[in-house]
Amino acid sequence: MNVHKISKIAIPIAVSTLVLTPFVFTTSAFAAEYTQDYGIMSQNTSVEEVVLTDMDTIIAGKYISINQENLFVLNPNISQELTSEKVALVQNQISQTNKYIEAAKQDTQNTSTIISPSGQESLIQSGLLRGAGVNSITFHWNYARIKISAGSLRNALLVGFTAGSVYAPAKIVQLACGIAGIGTTSIKNGIWFDYNYFVGVLTGNAGKQ
Repeated sequence: MNVHKISKIAIPIAVSTLVLTPFVFTTSAFAAEYTQDYGIMSQNTSVEEVVLTDMDTIIAGKYISINQENLFVLNPNISQELTSEKVALVQNQISQTNKYIEAAKQDTQNTSTIISPSGQESLIQSGLLRGAGVNSITFHWNYARIKISAGSLRNALLVGFTAGSVYAPAKIVQLACGIAGIGTTSIKNGIWFDYNYFVGVLTGNAGKQ
């Protein structure tokens, strides 16, 4: 009786890919396995995600400031405290936020400001004043505080709201009203809420104007 043996060769291949989402850096390890007799290949993939924790965000804040062009800048010394992957995530968020800020400079309908983690605040654009609240956006490096006046809120509940090129969908505005305790049938107050536009979620903070 002949015993048919199959020998296997495992070839490890390491690939790192920066995912252009705000918080995730993935490192994928592939092991390709071949059988000599049948030429069959199977591939096992494991994915390790690198994320920014709350502590990472606090650390990053120490190295982020506002320059003369009213844009966020990152001090390269951050690499002394965070890994290169996490620094890349922080830089990606800052770059994306700066694009929104550049667009906000052209938005004359809404007031736009920028605020650094240390509390340094600067006016980007002065918009129109309205009764019962204002329409405005304040850029933090990793989220924005959006304010919608009572006069604009009804329409925002139906189609969403755009301030400084940042669009908050209607469902986000509706959730914010729920958190703030603002009724959607008889609107008397404006609203404010903190919105993470990178991933499209509320941070949990909202209130009445």
